[in-house]
Amino acid sequence: MDRYILGFAVIAFLIIFLVSIFVSMNSNKKKLLERIQNQFGQIPDEDPEFESIVKPWKYCMDHDEPGTIDDLTWDDLDMNQVFARLDSCMSSLGEEYLYIVLHKLGNEPDIEKREKLMEYLEQNPELRVKLQYCLSKVGKSNYNGLIQFLNEADDAELSFTWIYRVLAFLPLVFAVLIPFNYMLGIICMLVAFGVNILVSFYARKKIEMQLPAIRYFNSVLSCCKKICKIQDDGINDSKKNIRKGLSILRGIGSASTGSTPNRYYANDSQVLAEYFNMITLHDIRCYNKLVRIVDKNEEACLALCRELAELDVAIAVLSFRKSLPFYSKPHFIKGMQLNLQDIYHPLLQNPIPNSVVLSANTLITGSNASGKSTFIKAIAINGILAVSLNTCTARVYQAPKVPVISSMAVRDNLSAGDSYFIAEIKSMKRVLDHVKREPYLCFIDEILKGTNTIERIAASTAVLKYLHEQNCLCITASHDIELTQILADEYENYHFTEQITNNEILFDYLIKPGPSKSKNAVKLLSYINFDQKIIEDAESMVKDFEQTGKWS
Repeated sequence: MDRYILGFAVIAFLIIFLVSIFVSMNSNKKKLLERIQNQFGQIPDEDPEFESIVKPWKYCMDHDEPGTIDDLTWDDLDMNQVFARLDSCMSSLGEEYLYIVLHKLGNEPDIEKREKLMEYLEQNPELRVKLQYCLSKVGKSNYNGLIQFLNEADDAELSFTWIYRVLAFLPLVFAVLIPFNYMLGIICMLVAFGVNILVSFYARKKIEMQLPAIRYFNSVLSCCKKICKIQDDGINDSKKNIRKGLSILRGIGSASTGSTPNRYYANDSQVLAEYFNMITLHDIRCYNKLVRIVDKNEEACLALCRELAELDVAIAVLSFRKSLPFYSKPHFIKGMQLNLQDIYHPLLQNPIPNSVVLSANTLITGSNASGKSTFIKAIAINGILAVSLNTCTARVYQAPKVPVISSMAVRDNLSAGDSYFIAEIKSMKRVLDHVKREPYLCFIDEILKGTNTIERIAASTAVLKYLHEQNCLCITASHDIELTQILADEYENYHFTEQITNNEILFDYLIKPGPSKSKNAVKLLSYINFDQKIIEDAESMVKDFEQTGKWS
């Protein structure tokens, strides 16, 4: 009788355990779907792990390829913050690919394909949610190393893999002993389990750099199979390419090494699977087989990853567009000019849009904090978003389809022994070298400000005249009013200004034609409550200089 009660208790416990797992999985799925629906079109709330995201870019791409956005321009424009504003990707593949896309001139077929997909997903949100749910199962696994592994699989193979097959088979052999000699069979099986766990730890140390990549790739393959099962003609092109890749890699199914829990989806079953892998040496035994398949089909593996990443990026761009006050698609023209209507900086919460037509190289002057730097950064960032993601934070953006280069947020480089001015002229030299090779939109903020006034104006004039002779459109912001007169024949003049009262300084942040006539540096000292004697002395010196042309 006790046996029956014990049996029923065990069965009841198993049923309750399985039901709880089922309920937990359904609850996790429901929460994830709610999260996907609620966060679409919102500003992303997670900070990207840039060191992890940048690795595939540094490893795979040719940084000297024409049209590539260089690191200094990326830093000048705070593009990491722009990337974070864009990055609602559900997978590491997606955000790594988004980082690459933002650095390059997009080609027409890729942009057209992405636009067609985004248009369909916008009209069919149910499909978008299904795709995001599938991509969330791939998830974000920082430092997964997948792209590097796919490119270096030929160097990753283990030796003497027959040993692992023998060890994995031993527990089954000892299990057969149990009916004949219970204690001996159990002891031998437990010893085999322990040995396999130790061997698993030892072998994993040899392949620990590759194992996260393989597991992540397995999650990618699993996601691809799920996407192929979605019944919707709107993603037929993507499914066709995915099926082609899966057919080439069909042998990987039997070489699976399991998947890695990620931040979007994880449960107890994955933890149990991890222990099972260690006891059976499943990961290790499958490792070499998978490495050989990947090495033989490197192109197909990379193409499959890109196809999945394209889906993720398309959804992220669609979410970004929805989160903006307004946006437009760029209109590319042949001439080196800009037609900008209600353009604004994408990182500002309450931006002031500006409209202007720049038909020639342009010099923008104005007083401190009036909006010069923010304006030219807004144009430069839109120049990158236009050619890479076909998206602009403006009502109208007409411009040539050329890359962007800048010299703005220059810093001294103590490790290289460079002073501020040395770093500045090196940054400027790189701009001059680039514009000699191909057309650029060129942006310069406070040109050569690291030296004395006379030499700064002379050198700045020479540099800006040289840029005028190149096939580029140069937009420069400067405090040096003298440049507006010296370069009147080469550069159009625009300015930002402010209204100064006794109690406050008001900025409208709107661009206006012509050179700046206002100065506000001394007035700002007063506004910040500097000592009155400092302010009076400064005002007196300014007045004397304006009358005599000499400093007293």
